[in-house]
Amino acid sequence: MDEKRGDVQELSDFELTVYEAVAEIDKDGGAADIGTLTRLIEAPEEDIWAALSHLTSANHLHSTGEGFVLGPHDWAP
Repeated sequence: MDEKRGDVQELSDFELTVYEAVAEIDKDGGAADIGTLTRLIEAPEEDIWAALSHLTSANHLHSTGEGFVLGPHDWAP
């Protein structure tokens, strides 16, 4: 069964920055927590949460007990 993803062209530059940060952590088998993301991305925590929310609702990211990981994807940052 294919999982539906939102269109990547609908993402803002900031959302792509957040996605790329999560992808960098995920490629090594980790999950990106909010503390790590706020250290990597110089932006207010509430902006990062908003981007994570949109990326998760668009199925680009998944939330786990450890943090955020990539959802189904066929493109790389």
